[in-house]
Amino acid sequence: MANAAWLALAVLTHNLARAIGILAGSQLQRATMASLQRKLFCVPGRLVHTARRLHLRLPEHWPWRTAFTTALNILAIPARC
Repeated sequence: MANAAWLALAVLTHNLARAIGILAGSQLQRATMASLQRKLFCVPGRLVHTARRLHLRLPEHWPWRTAFTTALNILAIPARC
C-alpha cells in the first residue's frame, strides 16, 4: 500500500507540474521537470504582510516573472508583485 500511495502522489505531482508549465506560457510548455523546478517552483521571492494580507514580492528583473504571474493569474490566485 505504501508503494501505491507513493506512485499516486508522484503521478499527481508530475501532472500538476506539467499543467503549471502549460499555464505559464509557450516557453515552458515542453520544459523538463528540472527546468520547471529551477524556473518556477524555486521562486526567489518573499511573502510580506501588509494591511493584514499576504503578498508575494518577486524581484523586478527575474526572467521568469511574467510566466509565474501568468500561471498564478490563470489559476485565480492573486499575486501582487
